[in-house]
Amino acid sequence: MRRVLLFLNPVLIHNARRRAAVEQIAELLSGYGSDVHLQETLSAHSAGQQASEAVAAGFDTFLVCGGDGTVFQVMQGVAGSEATLGVLPFGTGNVIAQNLRIPRNPLLAAQILLNAQARPVSLGKIELSPPGHKRMRSWYFFIAAGMGVHAALMNLAPTGQGKRHGGRLAYFVGGAKLLLEHRVQPFTIEMTRADGSTAAETACEAIATHVPEINRWRPAGDPFGDALRVAWVPQTSRLGLGHASFHALATRRVNGHYGWGGLPLPRYESVRRMVCRPLNGTAYDPPLLVEADGEVLGASYTAIGMAAERLNLLWPNGKAPQAGSR
Repeated sequence: MRRVLLFLNPVLIHNARRRAAVEQIAELLSGYGSDVHLQETLSAHSAGQQASEAVAAGFDTFLVCGGDGTVFQVMQGVAGSEATLGVLPFGTGNVIAQNLRIPRNPLLAAQILLNAQARPVSLGKIELSPPGHKRMRSWYFFIAAGMGVHAALMNLAPTGQGKRHGGRLAYFVGGAKLLLEHRVQPFTIEMTRADGSTAAETACEAIATHVPEINRWRPAGDPFGDALRVAWVPQTSRLGLGHASFHALATRRVNGHYGWGGLPLPRYESVRRMVCRPLNGTAYDPPLLVEADGEVLGASYTAIGMAAERLNLLWPNGKAPQAGSR
């Protein structure tokens, strides 16, 4: 690490204890010879531009003090460059940190990142036309992207209050509530598989994953691969979606046609591209939602595939630096 920019999510480091942790991290990195600067993200949608400007200004390492959403935003300005990105978990889900085997304690994570190696990981890319915009926009993602009830779960607390007060429990409680109350609505998915074959299906849930673990779910994605792992559930009832979710989380029983009582099991495909779109003539209330890395992007059509660009990600070897090794 040479010129290091610590990106701070002001919402997640609002209290004195977390601010003190950031200051300790900055002092630690400076003690190992890095030129450290701190910068708050001005808004959720400005972080990518801030990161892009910092790359142009000569910063070579970006450490994100935030959650997966902050990493997602900063990634937009770093992907495809020679700069390196590292994760210091201050968020709720911290799925990226989980897959990197980074401890949830940010100071311990910083100590481990001192010996981490920058590895070029592949990225997903999601394209859509957000509400109120005529042009298509695109975003990189690292964890997952898709359409369905899981996207509605990410939309439960757009201000972040639910997550800050309830932590991970807010997600589980919200998920249970959605299964009981949210309408399960069908849409079409068109998949181009890794072997080049194609398929069109009617689904009520579809998520293209890129990492091996998302909390208790093990979709078996590959962050170095050139394909995405799509998990999808055929059109079904609320009970059927609950049945499929249970097997994805608890039993790992997948890819069979149907389980108990004719209820569907989750299905998995390795794909290079997936397109989700509404069924013709169907009125959606509430509207279909799309998300990437937990950020709701809010459109009823999306194309998801692999990006040409890569991201240099600090990948820990599990060891903290030895005393006296400065």
